[in-house]
Amino acid sequence: MKKFLAIIVLSLLFIGNVSAETLEKKRGNYIYNNLSYEYDECKHYFMIMSEAIRTNNPDPKLIKNYVDNSKLVGDIAFMYGEDANMSLDGMLARSKQISDKMLKSLSNNFANIAVLQVKYADLCKGLVESPELRNQYWINKANKKYP
Repeated sequence: MKKFLAIIVLSLLFIGNVSAETLEKKRGNYIYNNLSYEYDECKHYFMIMSEAIRTNNPDPKLIKNYVDNSKLVGDIAFMYGEDANMSLDGMLARSKQISDKMLKSLSNNFANIAVLQVKYADLCKGLVESPELRNQYWINKANKKYP
């Protein structure tokens, strides 16, 4: 009987450790997937903005700033996608969906660029200037979703 109780207690401890690891993994995937998605959105936002500026007001410094930001957040999106265990094909497919959605919201016309500015300017500026705030936002959401 003592052996039986010992096995049950050890099993419960082991199951508790396994579920804790699984919980941490779920939180991590949730955080990294959402961060990767937002950085990917901003990659396209910055790139589309650079093209809109190139078309309407070719200011080389401003264009370079948007292109540089697009590259920076694109690299971060990829890094977080890897951390979320996304495949390269999955990341590329999601990226295409984001780009298509954004261009559709503009009706493929840069005269409508304000549509993207209203939706993404603050988020994307924040991701570049204060990434730790958005990271904490997703950490808090993950902790609520997976208590």
